[in-house]
Amino acid sequence: VSLLVALLAIAVGYSIMRSADERKAGPLLSAAYESYSSSGYSPTDYGKALELFRGIQNKYSGTMSAAVAQYYIGNCLTNLGQADEALKEYQVFINNYSDKKFLLGLVYQRMGYVYGTLGKQSEAIKAFEQSDALGTPGVATVELARLYEASGNIPESQNKYKIVQEKLGGSTWSIEAMGKTQSIEPASKPV
Repeated sequence: VSLLVALLAIAVGYSIMRSADERKAGPLLSAAYESYSSSGYSPTDYGKALELFRGIQNKYSGTMSAAVAQYYIGNCLTNLGQADEALKEYQVFINNYSDKKFLLGLVYQRMGYVYGTLGKQSEAIKAFEQSDALGTPGVATVELARLYEASGNIPESQNKYKIVQEKLGGSTWSIEAMGKTQSIEPASKPV
């Protein structure tokens, strides 16, 4: 019984500490994002944002803020033209925060785009497939349809376009998908 009480006390203490860390990291995350995004107040500064995001990741590892910071570390490196380093940082996210499914899907999407930029189409497809498998149809599904089409895998491309058309109706992606899945019927002959 005393062992159980001790474990419970440790768990509660850890939870309180994480909560306090999260409260401390929140304003730092906001400041880092301010440098990352182009707001009306200051120009984008990916170098400064990278430094701030790394600080959050180092000081508050294990928190949700650290997971978000890790995602943006990869994005900063991508925007700074350091694709290989960005891929390494996205891999760090996968290794450390794979339980954060929503962010994990975004990481795989970003990896898909980076691989595409590097001309590594098969790796891009794998990354988008992993993203697509984590959630509902969205950006990854659209990108997969386009990549499958570009690689000549028409059946898979048509399958993904049909999913986009059905699940994302009314979006510009759905309109694109409709154009890709419609077959043109031959004109009827006059009688």
